[in-house]
Amino acid sequence: MDKYRVLIADDHPLYRDALRNVVLEAFADVEVVECEDIASALECLERTGVDLMLLDIVLPDTEDLDGVRRLRDASPTCPMIVCSANDDPALVRAAFKLGVSGYLPKSSGTTITRHALQLVRGGGVYVPTEALGEAMTGATLPSPRLLLDGHPAEDATADLTPRQQAVLALLEQGMSNKVIARELGIGEITVKAHVSAILRKLGVDNRVQAVVAARTLRR
Repeated sequence: MDKYRVLIADDHPLYRDALRNVVLEAFADVEVVECEDIASALECLERTGVDLMLLDIVLPDTEDLDGVRRLRDASPTCPMIVCSANDDPALVRAAFKLGVSGYLPKSSGTTITRHALQLVRGGGVYVPTEALGEAMTGATLPSPRLLLDGHPAEDATADLTPRQQAVLALLEQGMSNKVIARELGIGEITVKAHVSAILRKLGVDNRVQAVVAARTLRR
């Protein structure tokens, strides 16, 4: 059986070692590849490819989100988790706009880190709890007072059918379509149809925005 290949790009050996240990604990079928900069990460992607990327955004040959952009260009479909000491809301928001699957503050403990890894591998998205309130609002989401199909956005979640409410609740737990289908006893195609309807009714573009919009509108 092929190994699940995880790339760790970080120039701090102690953090890299700690992260590798959590990855090895989280997955039984894993192979970890380590590098200290974006250039060597790009070489790894070209040479063998990986299934998940974990990277710091401050490396010797990059800063801010330039490394995310370069790795995303090299491997557009590979899930990526940013691991950073900088949890500025604007930076978190910008990272998700670039298509990352998770943002993990380096202050996160082992349990949270393992959960984030497993969640992203399962097709989910990990958003740090402290970022939900402000980092994913503003330019990312429509205003809470925006009219959606003639109705106030505050009423948008009430317009969801009971089945759509159930799907949304599982989306908020970070579950993938496959897992949601299993939990609800329905087909994956049906789940996709429900997700599309949820996004349309909430006036958002993706699953992360749907989760944040739902939590915002319930306040």
